[in-house]
Amino acid sequence: MEHLIAGLLAERYLPAQAKFKSPLVLVHGVWSGAWCWQSWATHFCNLGWDSIAIDLRRRSTQNPVGNLDNLSFSDCVRDLAEVISSFSTPPVLLAMNLGALMALKVCEQTKPSALILVSPSPPGNLAAARSRPQRLLWLKYRLLILLRRPFPIDEKDFRAYFLTPLPENLQSALARQTVAESSALVREFLLPRAHLEAGSLSCPTLVLGGSDDHIMPTATTNRIAAWLGGEFKEYPGQGHWLIEHDGENIVRDIHRWIIHKLGEKILLAEFS
Repeated sequence: MEHLIAGLLAERYLPAQAKFKSPLVLVHGVWSGAWCWQSWATHFCNLGWDSIAIDLRRRSTQNPVGNLDNLSFSDCVRDLAEVISSFSTPPVLLAMNLGALMALKVCEQTKPSALILVSPSPPGNLAAARSRPQRLLWLKYRLLILLRRPFPIDEKDFRAYFLTPLPENLQSALARQTVAESSALVREFLLPRAHLEAGSLSCPTLVLGGSDDHIMPTATTNRIAAWLGGEFKEYPGQGHWLIEHDGENIVRDIHRWIIHKLGEKILLAEFS
């Protein structure tokens, strides 16, 4: 169900019987949109979560907020902060790749109930080495980035770096849904500059990564978790697009972790 939250379009998955005080807000990454969360959001909804997949600006003609040419990382962080502040109860925030870095920056000014980061981009001050796919993508798209023009990623690049080792038919279906992206956001993804203040994170944090993720290798994601003082879980044989791998089981892992960390205080009265 389409829904407007703080001026942004979102896909909202309402459970038949809500069980939790906090909604679950899902934030996509580069060249993507709210569509990428359909599988996970459906599983979370079936577990009783009010699941809200946010579309960042200009993801579709139905969400024409702002100008993609000028969309910056800071704009997205401000938008996300407004989304989080719009709820009476702090949401659980679940974000992937560059969306995860946005979520971390938002935590400097607002506090979600819990934070789950999937294949996250590291902040610039973590000084994590860029992966080979990041370097190759930078070389290929550098001119478009420097010209500050929005552009889509080539399907073959998206499949090779984001979607392996998913089945071919699923790769094709996902690659067809990619969108043009702000060059500023692509630059931040390939050459991170945003810094995170030490000690800014004060909520339970879980970082997830696939052992075969070549864009954000597990050495990087594990280091992010340790630097944040959070927990890390690796999924063997899985790549960057973790949200299409064994979805129901990973969602249940996340669900159990949230319940373990937040306990009864997150449950609605009739379930506590």
